[in-house]
Amino acid sequence: MRTLLVVLADDLTTTAGTLKLYTAQGVRTVVHSQNENVRNQAAELGVTHVETEDPYDLIEKYEPQVVVCDYNGPLRATKLAVYRTGIPQKLYLTATEGATSISVGASADQKQWEHYFRDLDRTNAPLPETDLFAGL
Repeated sequence: MRTLLVVLADDLTTTAGTLKLYTAQGVRTVVHSQNENVRNQAAELGVTHVETEDPYDLIEKYEPQVVVCDYNGPLRATKLAVYRTGIPQKLYLTATEGATSISVGASADQKQWEHYFRDLDRTNAPLPETDLFAGL
């Protein structure tokens, strides 16, 4: 099962569209946050699992292929968990622009994008990407 783990601190806006998109595609989505507002917003988006456990434990529990961490999130702990477990194939960090841009919605006038910096890729997927699961 395709699984996406998103680790956030106190803001969901940089990943809300991505979470909604992948949840709608049937991807098992997991959000880690200690912030109750973020957890409530994630649940409203349809996120399948909203957790407060340590990122390391969540990686072992859900075995996500892709992990996204917000720069304001527990970045060091998340990166350490990704590298130590060896489970995720890809790690992305939120960005204002980057080589990975996900179209998260469209209107008559313009598309809305969320951007990521690919920090780890064990699949060697070519850049630029338009899908966090490219190469998997």
